[in-house]
Amino acid sequence: MAPVIPAPGLTATAIAHDRSQWNKPEQKLNIGFVRWDCGLVEDIEECKIAEPVLNEEIRRVRAHPPPKGGIKVVLRVPPEDWDVPADSFFQNNFSLLPKLVETVRGFLRDSGARHLADLYCGVGFFGIELADAVESFTGVEYDQLAIQSARRNAAARKISNGGFLASAVEAVLPEVLKKFSPEQTAVLLDPPRKGCWPQTLNLLRETKPAQVIYVSCHPATMARDLNILCGNGVFELARVQPLDMFPQTQHVECVADLRAGTKSCQDARHGFN
Repeated sequence: MAPVIPAPGLTATAIAHDRSQWNKPEQKLNIGFVRWDCGLVEDIEECKIAEPVLNEEIRRVRAHPPPKGGIKVVLRVPPEDWDVPADSFFQNNFSLLPKLVETVRGFLRDSGARHLADLYCGVGFFGIELADAVESFTGVEYDQLAIQSARRNAAARKISNGGFLASAVEAVLPEVLKKFSPEQTAVLLDPPRKGCWPQTLNLLRETKPAQVIYVSCHPATMARDLNILCGNGVFELARVQPLDMFPQTQHVECVADLRAGTKSCQDARHGFN
């Protein structure tokens, strides 16, 4: 585990998810963030660790509230030069993004992989940023609007050595991995906080690409998934780099570098069916 790469500032949150909830005892609509301990919405007028423009958005939403409780409102500072649909994923800390890309690029370079499968690719951020480091790449994302944006983002940068598929990862992963020889392929995983589906992890254990780079904002689910991938030596964890993408919170972004081990999935199958 390497030392945490710090955030350059104390207020770096560029994306927030406000929720509304009817407060029956006080007969009013709470607008704010979901509490970690009980699932209720904590009513807020501002967020102390958000960019000023987000607090302006919070005030706007409070002045023109949703029609009812239970509605999620995405507040976002638009990333410069990236096409991102309103409800699609993009990294929240723009100031630390270059260090995140630098970390992933360094891991990819050290493996010598020639092909990249960018899974849960969103609007194509990693595949596009790393296109010059590989001969070819394929991005996979379930969010069809995000995939449309990924294609526009690639075209705007004249990226021509990769493409994008709108599909659930587990549905097309075998097809994607058949395109490249495993010993020359790196797989980049950047799943939601809940982590990867077991089917995806088992497919990776069976195909055994040379490298898996796992990017996660939830160390607990990442640890669970890495434990499955590394079970019985199918993959080996080379290093983990934490980044303080969420300053002044308990959350941390981690990038893990896994390399194909000496065991095959067949050797270790008994524990992971």
